[in-house]
Amino acid sequence: MVRTIVHLIRHELTEANIERRYIGWTDQAIRQAVQATLSFQPTMVYGSDLKRCQQTAACYFPNSSFIADERLRELHFGDFEMKTYEDLQHDTLYRAWIDEPFQVTPPNGESFDVFKARVLHAFEDIVSKQKECTFVIHGGVIKMILATYLQQGFHDVHAKHRTLYTLSWEGEKSCISLSEEPIMVNENTFTIE
Repeated sequence: MVRTIVHLIRHELTEANIERRYIGWTDQAIRQAVQATLSFQPTMVYGSDLKRCQQTAACYFPNSSFIADERLRELHFGDFEMKTYEDLQHDTLYRAWIDEPFQVTPPNGESFDVFKARVLHAFEDIVSKQKECTFVIHGGVIKMILATYLQQGFHDVHAKHRTLYTLSWEGEKSCISLSEEPIMVNENTFTIE
């Protein structure tokens, strides 16, 4: 059987991440360019078409080609986009969404089912064509992939910044291993394009 290996990395922090804002489709840059030390350097990296993923990939894998795919974007938060819990805590629609995120859709946003179908279709389309691939993507996207392949609940998995998640499996989608390791970075500021 063919063994599939997938590396998942969450993009570097943005100002919205620091401020604890819901940032889905807003195209915000990362706060700071960094240099990362990773044990591998893929020839291609896949990720969302938003700046924060492209910039992180350029920092972590400067000699790799980046293949942008809008299907790998974070959930579209609609009217909740770029707002904080403090901004929304008294909004009844927000409270309903917090209480039942799989059943309630943010106003003018994307339902959880549409998000899940979009992400998994893109992921499976990319992974089905090669034995090993690397993704620089969003936290919710990583959680969706991990929850699906580890057969766990979405809220039972986490997607931290500066962490490498490596999944592997043989044959069908039954994950046989998951490793999680910190990514060491040099935070000396430099310019990225």
